Amino acid sequence: MEKSSDNEKENTIVSVALNIKNQEKNPDSSHCKNGFFFAFKNLPNGVFAVSLFGMFLGISTTMVYSQFSLFLKNELGANTSDITLMDGIVECIAFIARAFSGPISDFLKERKMILYVGCFITLFARSLIAVASSWWSILFVQSLERIGNGVQATPRDALIADLSPVKFRARSFGFSRSMKTIGSLSGTLIAVQIMCLTNNSYRLIFICAVIPAIIAILCLSKVKTPRELAGISNKKLRHENPFKRKYLKSLDIYFWKTILLALIFEMGHFSEHMFPLYANIFLPTSLSGTVSSFVSVGQVLLSFVIGVLADIHGKRRLMVVCIILMIVANISFISAIFMENYQILSVYTGAFLWGGQMTAIQGLFLSLISERVDVHLRATAMGVYFFVLGIAYFLASFIGGKIWDKYGSIYIFMYSMFFSFLALCFIRILIIKKYKSPSKL
Repeated sequence: MEKSSDNEKENTIVSVALNIKNQEKNPDSSHCKNGFFFAFKNLPNGVFAVSLFGMFLGISTTMVYSQFSLFLKNELGANTSDITLMDGIVECIAFIARAFSGPISDFLKERKMILYVGCFITLFARSLIAVASSWWSILFVQSLERIGNGVQATPRDALIADLSPVKFRARSFGFSRSMKTIGSLSGTLIAVQIMCLTNNSYRLIFICAVIPAIIAILCLSKVKTPRELAGISNKKLRHENPFKRKYLKSLDIYFWKTILLALIFEMGHFSEHMFPLYANIFLPTSLSGTVSSFVSVGQVLLSFVIGVLADIHGKRRLMVVCIILMIVANISFISAIFMENYQILSVYTGAFLWGGQMTAIQGLFLSLISERVDVHLRATAMGVYFFVLGIAYFLASFIGGKIWDKYGSIYIFMYSMFFSFLALCFIRILIIKKYKSPSKL
């Protein structure tokens, strides 16, 4: 036992002992015997704490983002292509920040400190957005805000993987995203209420969005990392280079096939700022932002359910389900133009399915990556995934905005369907059914 303890401290793989302990407490068959309603019992306490942090941060973010495209259009006079271009740029920056924060987190063996840094950057930027008045100042502030978001995103997901046993990791990611989007749903509803009470005061919403961000930082202080739970001080950590050859071997052909599939599928995910603009065709401006709440409802209701089912039936099978949901979402958006009596229902249904599948499949990708890559490179591999998502998101948003301006709104959903069908065709080639992970984590 002493040798085992020394090795754990020597290599700083604290999560090994914790996950083995969790797996002993939660045997493989437990999720089958207990059933779906007991799925929450298999979630570690640390996952609940991180999820609560994400929930309050989601409230703050969505209070801004649910009204942001309308603010740019109605108050600053931006057109659709300008809005999608800005969103594509800032989101790409966010994903690049995720790519850099991953290797730093792996090298320092530190998740929580980097989360604090990202949160404070986000809080600072969010306090400036209420006074920004020009397109360029908005671009600068939003870029800074998304850098903060990107810095904390990868270590947060890596921390969830550190805290979760392998057999229940998909549901852990699903639960975390469900909690985050409960916050997003709450943020949207709060923003809409403020809009109705203040005669569309966008800047007041941006000011109020600072409050839940502060609460999120306070919640983060309650999160116990694997190192803290194991009683290992920072002085005893050994900062080993994660890019040694023995660790890089885990970034094999199967990992890059997974990344390729993610790139193909995410090319169909353009900016969600398009949804309020699309809803504005059928709804008054004050209510157009409510479409974002249905994106959040889809994330809450589907993400955790799909995660639990993926742990039981396999991740590839549930990825297929997510891609099919994406196709149905696009069909629902398109049908709104032609269904005179059911336009609003079609838009809300499309938003619900879009949000649910998007969050769920990202959780499945992260879970799959965490299993296929050595624990020393866990955050780095997630950073690569987010970097690819950033490229795809920028291209999809840029192309989608151009398609909207030149051909019309429904053609962006046809564009999205093309990449969904393409991903459906390639998933059997790129994702194998069974894979022996190089790490038991």
